Amino acid sequence: MIWRVLADVVMVVHGALLLFFVVGGFLAWRWPKLIWLHLAIVVWNLVIVLVDFGCPVTATEKFFRRQGGESVYAGGYIHHYLEGHLWPEGATPWAERIGFALVLIGYAGFFVVLRRRRQAKVRGESVGPRT
Repeated sequence: MIWRVLADVVMVVHGALLLFFVVGGFLAWRWPKLIWLHLAIVVWNLVIVLVDFGCPVTATEKFFRRQGGESVYAGGYIHHYLEGHLWPEGATPWAERIGFALVLIGYAGFFVVLRRRRQAKVRGESVGPRT
């Protein structure tokens, strides 16, 4: 029983990491220190896509599922849980491109926001929300 729960926890955390990969750059507009965590996750995902090796988080989920007596799915997390559900079968390369494009857009916006905050600080303007 505990193995299945652990597998489900890893599955949910994996999904949260993928979601954070897509939106983390935008969240950093509001919370700038998040950019470092996001950058680490982006590098991690970039390496996985470019080198094309299996994700250890997926391997961990599969390990827990095996320990719990469940059969494991073939392929990776994205193929099993997302492809065919969030986008059409076979469109994962496009989904990856869109995901990385959103990361770049988020980073571009982050640097614009950061620059504006620094300029406002130099001029002595308020950089936070007005009350």
